[in-house]
Amino acid sequence: MANNICNERSDASGIDQFGCMRAFMNVVELGTFSAAARRMGIATSTLTRQISTLERSLGATLVVRSTHHTVLTEAGQIYFARSKTLLAELDDTLRVVSELDSTPSGSIKLIAPVAFGRLHLAPLIVPFLGAYPHIQLDVRLTDNHGDLLTEGFDLDIHEGENHLDNLIAQSISSNQTVLCATPGYLARCGTPRHPDDLQRHNCLRYLHPDGDPYWHFVLDDVRHSVLPKGNLQADHNELLLQATCAGGGICDFEVWLIREHVRRGELVVVLPDYRLVNRLTGERIYMAYLPSRRFSAKVKALRDFIADRLNGIGELPVRSG
Repeated sequence: MANNICNERSDASGIDQFGCMRAFMNVVELGTFSAAARRMGIATSTLTRQISTLERSLGATLVVRSTHHTVLTEAGQIYFARSKTLLAELDDTLRVVSELDSTPSGSIKLIAPVAFGRLHLAPLIVPFLGAYPHIQLDVRLTDNHGDLLTEGFDLDIHEGENHLDNLIAQSISSNQTVLCATPGYLARCGTPRHPDDLQRHNCLRYLHPDGDPYWHFVLDDVRHSVLPKGNLQADHNELLLQATCAGGGICDFEVWLIREHVRRGELVVVLPDYRLVNRLTGERIYMAYLPSRRFSAKVKALRDFIADRLNGIGELPVRSG
């Protein structure tokens, strides 16, 4: 294929630098010249000459070839890292230009937390696909978010400021956390007025390997910390929600999970004047994506669709009076 062959005079050294980069990337990714040549549809000897031509133009050895594998030199490691970024930018530029006057189309791989996906993304899928019939969605719901680049995801919806390195993050909503209980439980056991009052209540606890066992409250810049105690702890927030809705006690939830329960009066916010600080879930809900997806028409269509419909989903309605 033409874009994989270093045979076009495109710079002062007389070789096609981007074509050479692609050839070199194939060698590094597949580990051998023969496998790279098969992918490119050329002879191994041709590929070997291309890499040799590239090395002469650079004045540096990039790869040491042995019988069964290749080893990058220090110069090769630097060239590989820089080439990966440059080619991603080039491919993104070509894609953006080609999509300018076209209808958003193609596959989008989306990842989101399990409960959030069930509650808030699932109702949007059919309307989105109806609005964009040339797009195909691949949705993965998991609470263990991996690496977008290596796993091929286009868009990642998640809570908090973790995992945002080298990504572009677009906020959907603030991510408030509140304590809740049923009106029946509060009528039976009393309504806490201060965080210290929680010591006399049955508190249901969410468990997470990286979580903080304490509940931290802030009011007028004064911080209060309480170690909740009760007869139930679990690593699944929807299980705890069912227990709380059954009158089992007081539990902390992100607003996006219990918003409708509060609106219907099934749950009441406890200590509403205090801000509950949750380091694990952070302060905002984000859509995150790789810089190479910044101008993708199909990804932008999905981002705009989600942002329009889920704006403020993690916030309690402003109380009147």
